[in-house]
Amino acid sequence: MAKKKEIKKNIKFYKKEIEKWELRILVSLILIFLGIIIVYLFYLKAYNWNITNIEFGTLEFPKLSLLTPFIFYLAFSARQFNYYKKQLDLYRLKYTEL
Repeated sequence: MAKKKEIKKNIKFYKKEIEKWELRILVSLILIFLGIIIVYLFYLKAYNWNITNIEFGTLEFPKLSLLTPFIFYLAFSARQFNYYKKQLDLYRLKYTEL
């Protein structure tokens, strides 16, 4: 009986962690998307809002490297989410076996 309570407690913990990491993934994706839009709007303003004259050369792409920390955090969040998801599936399986 004590083992069953512990498994239920772990299932609740992993569900809460999964929700936390889902939120962090969503926030990271939104920040990356907004960053790309801001860089694009910056180039539009630099070229006097003329879309046909915009040229993204190889020298302009390092400016997008400002988003690199968000991309690394997104990758880390995805790995953590997958870890907690596997653990939740494992504890659900243990619970059904009991």
